[in-house]
Amino acid sequence: MQLAHQVKSKVSKVEKVVHITEDNDPNNLIGRPNGYTDGAILYIKGAPQDDFGVAEGAFIEIWPTTTAAEARAKYIKKINKAAPMLGNEYDTVHGRALLRVDQSIKPSYEKKIKAAFVG
Repeated sequence: MQLAHQVKSKVSKVEKVVHITEDNDPNNLIGRPNGYTDGAILYIKGAPQDDFGVAEGAFIEIWPTTTAAEARAKYIKKINKAAPMLGNEYDTVHGRALLRVDQSIKPSYEKKIKAAFVG
């Protein structure tokens, strides 16, 4: 949540942050074996916001290790490449954290979000 609030404080289009729990996790990975340990969804003005998850604008996942975060980013990239109809996203790994930004966000704005994320 700290990273999500860091991004929100620096990026004006982030309207709100929702903490991911085992009750609202769209991926059903939080706290599970081989899953992330914490997460937050960032609602970004201009994103489709039609499906709870990265489509709200951005999703930050905190993994047990940097290797696990990198593996998750590679997995998502592989799926999106194999099935482009599922969409695409910008993914940035910073330590144990993975920032996933919806493809609807303009590249110039994604750079602002990424800069706030990596601090």
